[in-house]
Amino acid sequence: MNIRQKLIQNKIAILVAVVLILFAGMLYWFMKSAPTQVEDTPRSDDLVEFQGSEIEEKDGDRLVWRLSSEKIQVDPKTQKMYFTSPKAEIWEKDGTELTVTAKLGIVDRAKKTIELKQPIEASTDKGDTLQTEGSVYYNMDTRLIKGGKVLLTRHDKTAVSGDSFETNASLDQVTVQGHAKITKGE
Repeated sequence: MNIRQKLIQNKIAILVAVVLILFAGMLYWFMKSAPTQVEDTPRSDDLVEFQGSEIEEKDGDRLVWRLSSEKIQVDPKTQKMYFTSPKAEIWEKDGTELTVTAKLGIVDRAKKTIELKQPIEASTDKGDTLQTEGSVYYNMDTRLIKGGKVLLTRHDKTAVSGDSFETNASLDQVTVQGHAKITKGE
C-alpha cells in the first residue's frame, strides 16, 4: 500500500488530529492573552473620587435604601461606583431596617445592583443576623437580597442555612437552595 492510499483510508483520523491541534493552539493563545487577575476597581486615575458621601433611593416619601461610605469612586465611563467601607441601610415596607457593612461595595446603575463584598456583617433592627461566605447582591428593581452560602439566625433562635439564598430586607421571606436546613430555637 502506498502513502496516498494510507492517507485516504485514515482521512477521518487525520482530520480529527488536525482539528485537535488547532483547538489546542487556540486554547493556548486565549489562555496566554487572558488577564491573570480581575480587579475590583479600575485604575485610580480613571476615577472621580469623593470623601465621605452617600447615595440613596426613595419611593415617594419613603426611603428604600441608603449607602454611605468613607470614600466613593465613580468610573465616568461605566458609571459604576466603588465604595470603601460601605454601610448599606435597606428598609422593608413593614419598617424593618437591615444594616449591612462591608469592606468594599460596587453600585452598578446599569444592572441596578449593589454588590457588597466580604467580609460583611448584616443584621436587622429586630435582632436577626445574616452571615455568608461570598458577596451579597441587592437588586434595586425587585428589592431582594441574594448570595451564596448562608446562615440566617432569627431573633427567636431559628437558624436557616443553605448553599444559596434570596430574601427581603426583613429577612422573613427567605428562599434557600442546596443543603437547606432549619433549626428551631436551641
